[in-house]
Amino acid sequence: MIIDQVTDNPVLKIFVQCLVVKGCVHFLNKAYHIVKECLMRMDKNIQYLNEVCLRVYSEKEVVSENTFSIESSLLIQEDIPQSELVSKNLMPLEISTSNVVMDLDKSLVKSTDFLQRCAYRYDGLQIGVDDANNIVIKNEQDLSRQWAAIRSLLQSDYKGGIVDDYLMRINNTMVSPEVYGMPISNYFYYGLMFIGTPYNTSAGWSRKQQVMLSDFDDVMFEETLRHEKNLGDSRCFSITGKALGEPNDCRVNKFYGRTQISTGSLFPDWVQLEVDYTKEDRCVYWKYELTRQEEE
Repeated sequence: MIIDQVTDNPVLKIFVQCLVVKGCVHFLNKAYHIVKECLMRMDKNIQYLNEVCLRVYSEKEVVSENTFSIESSLLIQEDIPQSELVSKNLMPLEISTSNVVMDLDKSLVKSTDFLQRCAYRYDGLQIGVDDANNIVIKNEQDLSRQWAAIRSLLQSDYKGGIVDDYLMRINNTMVSPEVYGMPISNYFYYGLMFIGTPYNTSAGWSRKQQVMLSDFDDVMFEETLRHEKNLGDSRCFSITGKALGEPNDCRVNKFYGRTQISTGSLFPDWVQLEVDYTKEDRCVYWKYELTRQEEE
């Protein structure tokens, strides 16, 4: 049959299926509803891949070079009670971290297991977006218990002052009331998935927010997102930033990125971002490439 010869494109396959419906009106009606349901289904479970490069260097040499790959899925929860649609939890979401791969410099390779286990502490994060577009974590207690279990096992498997200091720093971030301490404000985790745009914006629109680059940096940045232009049904944004705090503590050499977000969507199709800064005698370079994965 012709259906079996169609490509794997689900939308194209649906239209071919609809060809067997007799009558143009029936065809258009069925095609509209099936495609609409298909697209809604695809938008309820979004897969992302965040590929990250970290390079630490001095004026004379590269001290270390590391790469990371984090696969996450963003599930838009269904069956929202009508009463909640007009108050908090306007869009309940759950994020799963399905895979974390690290290729660390030889000086850090023994830390791979330790850092990978730390990276799973936000798995199952549930958030809600309220009427004012503020994002709130809905399952803080569950995440705290999950992190306590991970931390306990790590403390059993690894010893030393460096381990204790690192775990304490993460612990402080987990309980911090500051927005920049949230995983949705951290580029290494989910910060690039939640870039922070309304459903619709016009060229010239902009907003600022505080962000962190990773668990490994203690520098806070103020990020500026600006709607530069439209490209078909997509909106093109630039991403720039500056370090917060005393200017002598950190010099930003580069902070620039781009992202593309469909009109009527909160979530990006892709993000590309580079940040390079100097602190004391050390230079730190981050490169992020977030891509939305196709449905299988």
